[in-house]
Amino acid sequence: MRDTLKKLGLTPNEVEVYLTLLRHGEMSVYKLASKSGFHRQICYDALERLLEKGFASYVVKDNKKYFKPIEPKKIYNYIQEKKEEFDLALPKLEEIYNSVEEDTKVEVIKGKLVLRMIYNDIIKVITKTKKGLLAMGVDEEKFLEFDKIAIKQYINKIGKLKIKEKLLSKESSKTFFEGPQSEYRLLPDHLFNPNPTHIYGDKVAIILWGEPMHGIIMESKQVADAYRKYFQILWEMSKKKK
Repeated sequence: MRDTLKKLGLTPNEVEVYLTLLRHGEMSVYKLASKSGFHRQICYDALERLLEKGFASYVVKDNKKYFKPIEPKKIYNYIQEKKEEFDLALPKLEEIYNSVEEDTKVEVIKGKLVLRMIYNDIIKVITKTKKGLLAMGVDEEKFLEFDKIAIKQYINKIGKLKIKEKLLSKESSKTFFEGPQSEYRLLPDHLFNPNPTHIYGDKVAIILWGEPMHGIIMESKQVADAYRKYFQILWEMSKKKK
């Protein structure tokens, strides 16, 4: 049961919180923490993600939030939405796949230093090419949660280099880096891909959140150009950040 929920994209904490809600019904965060054995902050974080994914909802009573799970059968709707999103992306994914030549270089990295290694590589490449970064699937809160130091160092460096970046985030995002170095646009949450993808030079770097965290760096002009075309399509579909 737990493994099935994990395969749907839930983290271990999200699975336990969802199952606790399922067993005990509507409850406050305080009661949820007591029943699940988690600290309240862990419950808050897991609930926020469950709400975003559509696995939970809440009602307000006497200025207090009470959370409840969605019916298990409604998870089919979630699966169907993901399938429809994949169907939309499939033609572009096929184009990217068919454009890859055998000399494409692929590097897989994992562990706590994934962000630092990827962002060091981005700085190295864009310093040489003098061209900016394109990134989609950007959730700044998650980046800061994972490695605040690496992200802030990167922002400082591109600011000093006067290099621009275009970032695709989601409409529900609340955290952004202000400054001339970063231009954000927002996609509807249901079109947001939670795996950050960075396009720079002839490289594409994809971050896969999890335990352990993984990063994939592909080096191929054909692949990078295909991703740029896909990014441009999403950029034109997105809304400007107010």
